[in-house]
Amino acid sequence: MNRLVLIVLALLLASAPLPSQQRQRAVSDTLRVRGGSLADTAGGVADTLKPVASPSGIDSVVTYTAVDSVHYALKNRKMYLYGKGDIKYRELGLKSETIDINWNTAVLNARGVADTSDSAGTRMKGEPILIDGSETYNGSTITYNFKTKRGKIDLGKTEIEQGLYYGSAIKKVDTDVLYVASGRFTTCNLEHPHYYFGSPEMKVMVRDKVVARPIFLYIADVPVFALPFGIFPSERGRRSGLIMPAYGESSRGRYLTHLGYYWAMSDYTDWSIRTDLYSKGSTTLSSDFRYALRYSLSGALSASYGRIIEGEPGDPGYGDDRVFNVRLSHNQEFNPTTRLVVDFTFMSSSFFQQTSYNLNDLLRQNVVSNATLTKYWEGTPNSMSINLRRDQNLRPDSGAVEVTEVLPSVSFSRSLSYPFRSSARGAVTTPGHWYEFIGYSYNGQFLNNRTKTKLASGSGVNERMGMQHNITVNASPKLGYFTISPFVNYTEKWYTRSIEGDLFAADTLPTTRDVRGLKAVRYFDMGISASTKLYGIFQPGVLGITGIRHQVTPSISYTYQPDFSRSHFGYYGSYVDRYGQLQRYSRFEREVFGGAPAGERQAISLSVGNVLEMKTVSSDSTVKENKFQLLNLNLGIGYNFAADSLRFSEIGMDFRTSIGQVLSIGGSGRFNLYQFALDPGNPSIGRRVNRFLLKEEGKLAELTSFSISIGTRLSGERKKTEAGPSKVVADTLRRQGQRTGVYGLYDQEEPDFSIPWNLDLMWNFSQNQADPRYKFRGSSVIIGLGFNLTELWKINASASYDFLNKQVAAPQISVYRDLHCWEMNFSWVPMGQWRNFRLEIRLKAPQLQDIKLTKQASARGIY
Repeated sequence: MNRLVLIVLALLLASAPLPSQQRQRAVSDTLRVRGGSLADTAGGVADTLKPVASPSGIDSVVTYTAVDSVHYALKNRKMYLYGKGDIKYRELGLKSETIDINWNTAVLNARGVADTSDSAGTRMKGEPILIDGSETYNGSTITYNFKTKRGKIDLGKTEIEQGLYYGSAIKKVDTDVLYVASGRFTTCNLEHPHYYFGSPEMKVMVRDKVVARPIFLYIADVPVFALPFGIFPSERGRRSGLIMPAYGESSRGRYLTHLGYYWAMSDYTDWSIRTDLYSKGSTTLSSDFRYALRYSLSGALSASYGRIIEGEPGDPGYGDDRVFNVRLSHNQEFNPTTRLVVDFTFMSSSFFQQTSYNLNDLLRQNVVSNATLTKYWEGTPNSMSINLRRDQNLRPDSGAVEVTEVLPSVSFSRSLSYPFRSSARGAVTTPGHWYEFIGYSYNGQFLNNRTKTKLASGSGVNERMGMQHNITVNASPKLGYFTISPFVNYTEKWYTRSIEGDLFAADTLPTTRDVRGLKAVRYFDMGISASTKLYGIFQPGVLGITGIRHQVTPSISYTYQPDFSRSHFGYYGSYVDRYGQLQRYSRFEREVFGGAPAGERQAISLSVGNVLEMKTVSSDSTVKENKFQLLNLNLGIGYNFAADSLRFSEIGMDFRTSIGQVLSIGGSGRFNLYQFALDPGNPSIGRRVNRFLLKEEGKLAELTSFSISIGTRLSGERKKTEAGPSKVVADTLRRQGQRTGVYGLYDQEEPDFSIPWNLDLMWNFSQNQADPRYKFRGSSVIIGLGFNLTELWKINASASYDFLNKQVAAPQISVYRDLHCWEMNFSWVPMGQWRNFRLEIRLKAPQLQDIKLTKQASARGIY
């Protein structure tokens, strides 16, 4: 409405009565109005090419239409638009059944007319609607004086920033200032809204705020509470202000949570601070600083500190614990080939248990932090990365590793390159000279590890570093239908430490000590491999099956590796244990890349891959055939000529298949060819001996491990719906899955009403029996179910069941109810140490989500 004067002045462009349906003119083609009559153009010839300034000052095209007519009364200087009048100027638009302008008084009037189809004679049609950009003004009549730039809307309705403002009269006293009498504010778009804020006096500052005094909240026309005054923000974008708290009572006493302040510092940064207060002494303080520069970088720094008090002093379960959490995230792209990603978290081990009710947090065993800088050189096979890593065990026992840190890891790699190929040939694979198939690759890595172990007397720290080089040279020429690939792998490791074992008396245990000094470990292996592919096709032509294809990929390889544990290499030492037996140990077994492999290898490995596929006739005319993978099965076995016994490795098998899009099945198994025998001197101990099961027991192999997973995901057909949470542009950090204090309160997954139902089922079974006398099994099912009870009810449930222990693990139920402009969320963990529930009813509008009613409880009283 603040530009309504432009519409009114644009009507001066009309020059004569014309029962036209539409007229459009530019300012330079407009005749001037003088003393109520048209200028006498016969007195002189004007330069028609010279722009003529409009009395209104309008510098753009004005379009106005009317279904009935546009009438000009030059005698009394009035103009009328009848029948769905419509005026457009840039972002401004006015629609009304009738519009009239009196140029003597400079007043515009727009109004609707009686609806003849209404027998009661109370309904109007074509009432004026004024649209100014994203703001909409409605009323029974609109009056505007374009000289004083003031106007009035009777029985008006205005839409500003997803909010609706009603009033018996709306007066415009300035460009962006409105006064509303007997006003109401709501975000409910129904003709009779479910709720609204009512006030006898409202002042609306467009794109800034709305001030009302006094103010009453009505729900279903029933006043709920009143305040002396109220302020509603109406500006676009982020806004600084208070973060409204929630209150309640738990085992920690009465509480007031997430009370704080949010500061929109600039277009690129913001900051918030919040606190939780409990009447029994527990307190937490949290802060979030965020920054973002589009297409370049983004990040956040979050920190929390709290004192958690459980029980009363002197009670058996009394506890006074300090917890903290610091998280730093940064994502920056310096150029298309260089990128930095940082996600570091430092926290006390009990932070989640003391402050969170999210099952993902409560069940977490460790926290992994990473900072990685990657760089690759365009047009070359070279790349580099620098990584810092920290892995914190949140539940360390005495003697367990508490923190593992990588400070840092630097790696450089060169992917497979062909030095004997000319630049013109590049990486072509077409037959050429034999030496053009020779390629090499290199990978170098520096690693510095630091491990902190929790001990009864404190903490022990162990720091190790080293550097490793790997060079692979191979070739892959084609010999008919076979691909032959000879290869050589060379590894070299540099360390600053090694270990030495000491000889002790027979009644003591052996110990080792660190020896400082630069040492190198070098070893290699070489070999050759061959592979091919075989195909078999069967075309049954029944049941719509057009073809079944069986692809077999056999491969065989031979690898030779010397025994690097021999004394002349110097990589292994020996000591005599308390039983008088000579034991060997690797001098580099504690180092970051390990030592050299022990034992000679002259091994042949054989593997066979099977892929079974089927094609069927498609019912879709745009697709010729449907293709399905029926089975993917891989088998493998190895034989080591250099081993003194048990030369055959276990037979390995893995498989996966799917039945259409309904069921997926996958698993693996291992089988041993040798007999298991007990030690005659100690029957409690057993091992595999060099006797084949086929000869001794008449069976080829014995199962040592097996696992299978069967899963399905079913869902109803997606449909369009308006139900569910308000669809707003999500915060950038929230889209990246980063939890912050401001948004963590509403961090639950939003229900999707477009999917009427969904079902996820997964059954897992595993069995390990390296010793046939003892079988270790695991069997569980994971269930996830979601469905729309009605068009406005969404229910989700998930749980897992352990068949062996007969226990339900991590059950969770959530219910969402769409209440039009309100929404209800209910979440419940019914059993276990993390059991809790939360019921919340709140307004959907993002700017009013702090208006809510919450009821919650937890077995741990963390609220």
